[in-house]
Amino acid sequence: MSIISNNLPQTLKPLLLFCRPEDSSVAQKALEFDLPSVYEKADVAVSNSARQYGWLRPLAMKYRVFCGGDFENLVLKLDIYDILLVNPLSLNTLAKLALGIRDSFPSELLFRFAELGKPILLSEAMLPTGDSDLNPHLIKVYKRHWDSVIGGTVSSFNEDNLAEKTVKIIRARFALSKTAAPVSQGRVFITRDDIIAACESLEPLKVPYGSVITDIAREEALARGVSIVFE
Repeated sequence: MSIISNNLPQTLKPLLLFCRPEDSSVAQKALEFDLPSVYEKADVAVSNSARQYGWLRPLAMKYRVFCGGDFENLVLKLDIYDILLVNPLSLNTLAKLALGIRDSFPSELLFRFAELGKPILLSEAMLPTGDSDLNPHLIKVYKRHWDSVIGGTVSSFNEDNLAEKTVKIIRARFALSKTAAPVSQGRVFITRDDIIAACESLEPLKVPYGSVITDIAREEALARGVSIVFE
């Protein structure tokens, strides 16, 4: 971990979203998990079902917490967060994210964060596998939901690879700040490498109006789900 922290140009300010998973042991494991040192101190948004189940108190002992009643105040300060970590993720929230349903605190928060074009990392811990007790048909349904939401600014993580994934995001963000070399008359030339860096940063690629985007770069953006934003 010392190698990671010493070589990074910056850290990330995270917002955690704590849902109530179908397996309570997953929630307990998420509560006990400490974020890698590449993260600043986190705040946590707690779903109503997690709060009702009794997870609010132990979370409040580790983090500053926000509940459903704090939603409007939380939305006003979303710009201060660099990334949203959903840990644990419930299958119910996964389904709502995939289907575009926004009738709960977590689903609306996910929508607002995605609307800002900021990275979202979803915990893989609750994703059912072939040896799960869940109905095989439902396993396929949730797998389709999962596949449909991963891409663009949304990716996945587990406790073993979170530090590595975060380092890639930070380095890609740093690379993006130095990319897009200007050409004649102040125009910017966007290449496939710029698209790859944006994909790894889990953010849209923001470019000046009038930028030249190569055909290969456009194809790469389409394949990787990277949005190109002119500003």
